[in-house]
Amino acid sequence: MVLGALGRPVPPIHQVRRGVQAAGGYVETPEGIRGLIYAGAVTWLAGQGIPARILLEQSAQDVARLVEAPARLFIASVHPGIRRPETPPPARGGHLVLVFGLDAAGALRLHNPSGDSPATQADARLPVAQFQDFFAGRGILVG
Repeated sequence: MVLGALGRPVPPIHQVRRGVQAAGGYVETPEGIRGLIYAGAVTWLAGQGIPARILLEQSAQDVARLVEAPARLFIASVHPGIRRPETPPPARGGHLVLVFGLDAAGALRLHNPSGDSPATQADARLPVAQFQDFFAGRGILVG
């Protein structure tokens, strides 16, 4: 998602996964691949010439301020229930979305490729306060 959002060519997803895994971004266990390890993802992004850093203890309002700047993206840890934002989540985190800006009303704009409808996948919009319900307070600032 980051490469495409930055206007770069997007290689096949498994090629990206292998690169991120080689940089320590994924660990394979007997049960399968463990979730994204931020430090490895940041290392892989740096290898692509893309500056990135891990941010912890952030609020949704912090994310809104961060993505106001042009060419700044935020890979956010959210509850997967963000696919149906009308239903409050039982927890926060465990799923990643790419926050890439604000709309005219101040809602966060995000890409969630695993959304269950077009409205929850590409350029989904969510008010900052509602995003906070799903947001784990951590992620990767890109740019």
